[in-house]
Amino acid sequence: MEGDSLHGQAHEFNRILSVGHPGTARIRGRVDAGEQVAGNPVWIFDVEVTPHGGTPYTVQHREIVSTMAMGSYPDGATMPCRIDPEDPHNIAFGETPFM
Repeated sequence: MEGDSLHGQAHEFNRILSVGHPGTARIRGRVDAGEQVAGNPVWIFDVEVTPHGGTPYTVQHREIVSTMAMGSYPDGATMPCRIDPEDPHNIAFGETPFM
């Protein structure tokens, strides 16, 4: 079951990266959700999303991130993201699909 969650997250993020609208995401903060998937913590990020040419808004973004990779997600960091065209509160960090 745990592997399915990790696999499911990867497929969902890849889908958003494939069809999503470009934007930027600024990490305003994060908390540990108190869950683990495949030995990795689930984090809830407080993110300010700015669609290209649009108005910023805030989302709560859940993501499984290994403890070693958390250094790539510091508070205040701004990174490219893609925004789900069906639900603008669904985002994926990055610019291009990885699968």
